[in-house]
Amino acid sequence: MLELFVAIEVGRAVGALAVFGLLVLMSVLGAFVVRRQGSAAWRAVNAAARTGTPPSRDLADAAVLMLAGVLLILPGFCSDVVALLLLLPFTRPVARRPVERFFRRAAADQAAVRTAFVRGPQFGPAGPAGPGAAGPAGAPGGGGRFGPGFGRDDVIEGEIVDDDPRR
Repeated sequence: MLELFVAIEVGRAVGALAVFGLLVLMSVLGAFVVRRQGSAAWRAVNAAARTGTPPSRDLADAAVLMLAGVLLILPGFCSDVVALLLLLPFTRPVARRPVERFFRRAAADQAAVRTAFVRGPQFGPAGPAGPGAAGPAGAPGGGGRFGPGFGRDDVIEGEIVDDDPRR
């Protein structure tokens, strides 16, 4: 509603044709920014993957610039003002910080999931190396996949109990 109100008021001041021209010009500029920043973000992610460093700042900056481009594509002057604020180098860090925190959290979550479910060279049959984790399976302080006291050859006997009354 705000976008319509502002467009009507600007149209009253400068004319409907000028408003239409400005909106089309801003959309073309937005498409250019999205295309350029999309490829820049892809290059940043690829470079970070090759070097093994987290791309949080570069990726966050590209994400903010892409958001600005999308806002420019949308017809309306209010979204264009917000987009221009995101494009300015001295106001962009304000928007980049929350996006960068999001990327860092996402990377940390992904790393936690990978270390929980994927065995790499840092993991032996007893789990992560460290004090109390070394030792043969079944030896005190050692253990198999299930922790201390459980070796690869240990058998746990049990009974399956079905407590569902519907069966």
